[in-house]
Parts: sequence; structure tokens; C-alpha cells
Amino acid sequence: MIEEFTTKDRKKEFDKIFKEKIVVFFKTQGFGRHTKTSKRIFKDLGNGLSVFIFFEYKTFGHGFYDINIVYFDSEIGDVYDDEYLAMAQIKKPTIRGRNSIELNSSTDLWIEEMKMNIISFIETNSTHKAILNSDKFYFSKARENECKELMKRKSEKQ
Repeated sequence: MIEEFTTKDRKKEFDKIFKEKIVVFFKTQGFGRHTKTSKRIFKDLGNGLSVFIFFEYKTFGHGFYDINIVYFDSEIGDVYDDEYLAMAQIKKPTIRGRNSIELNSSTDLWIEEMKMNIISFIETNSTHKAILNSDKFYFSKARENECKELMKRKSEKQ
């Protein structure tokens, strides 16, 4: 029987997987790592628009790694201030595993799902106009009008 992770072992294994599998995969898709130590991947989409993928460990059940897909515009704010333009509201794959073998296997399946669904979603929604015309995004209620006005203005230039 394979022993289950301790919290320390899980974190160490995920750090290794993140560096050796996840970052490598995203580099082939034109993304980069936001900082050397963060669990954020990003891509500059042009016209002040960028997309970030945030990784977060959630403890529900046996625990899993979830992602959030968040778009930023330089005129609205940046990732450091958490002033996002829009958040994708779509089904996203998760990574889970109670030991190293399960976590690695889950990551391999996750990468395949990312290739088939998430990367194409991001490519389809890589402009202000596409985001504005999609019903797959959440906007902060406090700044929704400001965000949509900006996207309308920038859509006219595209």
C-alpha cells in the first residue's frame, strides 16, 4: 500500500510537478511564470490585456489544486492590487492525489484537459471584444460598468 501524503510532502511534490510539468507545458503555449516562486502563470495578450492562471490548494474532501482564470487590463489595475477586468466562469479541471503517483497521474490528465478545453477558451477570448461578447465571465459588481466601458472602447480599435 502506498502511503498518503503529509502536508509537507504534498507541497514538496506539487512544487516539483509545477516546475517540471506545469510550467513546461504552459511555456509551449506562450505563457510564462509570473515570478520564480509564485503559482501564477500568465500571458500577455496585447492591447494592455493579460490573462493569469492562479493555482490554489483547497482542503475540501481529500484536497485538490484548483485554478482561477483571471483577465487584467493595465488601465483597470494589475495582479498585485487584485484589480481584475474579468474572471472566467467555466468548468475547470483540478489536480488531486493522496500520494505522489496519484498526483502525477492527475497532473498528466489535467494537462490534457487544459490542452483540449482551457487553452482554446483563452485563445477564443483573447481580446476585449471577445470577452465583452461572451457570457462566460464574471465582473466585479462594484466596477462592472467601468470594465465594460473600457472593453467597448478598446473593442472599437480591434
